[in-house]
Amino acid sequence: MSAKYELERDLSQLERMTENLPDYLLGDALYMPVGGFFRASTMPQLSLGALLLRRRRLTQLRSSLKRAQASRLDAALRQHDQAQAEWTLHYEKKLKQEAPSRLKVMRAFFADCSESPRDCAPAYPVEALRRSLVQEILLAMDEFGYDKGELSAPVQQTDAALRRILHAGDFIWSERLAAVYPREAFWWLYGSPAAG
Repeated sequence: MSAKYELERDLSQLERMTENLPDYLLGDALYMPVGGFFRASTMPQLSLGALLLRRRRLTQLRSSLKRAQASRLDAALRQHDQAQAEWTLHYEKKLKQEAPSRLKVMRAFFADCSESPRDCAPAYPVEALRRSLVQEILLAMDEFGYDKGELSAPVQQTDAALRRILHAGDFIWSERLAAVYPREAFWWLYGSPAAG
């Protein structure tokens, strides 16, 4: 299980991402730095997958937020919804670019696991996050009525490769997030590859 989950960190990151969302949607970059000089080391780059991941967590854990935090979440969600509605074609295009990009990197991980099985387990948490980001993209495509047909085969291939290396086990992230990610829908977060 990973380190303690911090609601405030996720909320601050979501706010920063939604503030920059219109520029991101209209720009060419698939991954956009938004942290500024002092935040660069702790602020993930803006992508729709990263934004949607935080949106899910915070929405699902809303009852744990203080009143002021809930107000900040509502404002960030409004910013997101407005940008998605106003720039829907750009939003769809970014989703359709990000998912294959993340799946391609995962293919390299599977190749590395084949060549060096002992390095597979330590590298797995990053790949589990990557697969979770792809899942957020797929869920958003359903939510907003975007066609995800071209992604079906690559996702199925990735999941088949994951199932070959994954040994079922405990939830790998903070226990606080387990309710947000049920085993049936996010099975890759419940286990890891053998330690070679």
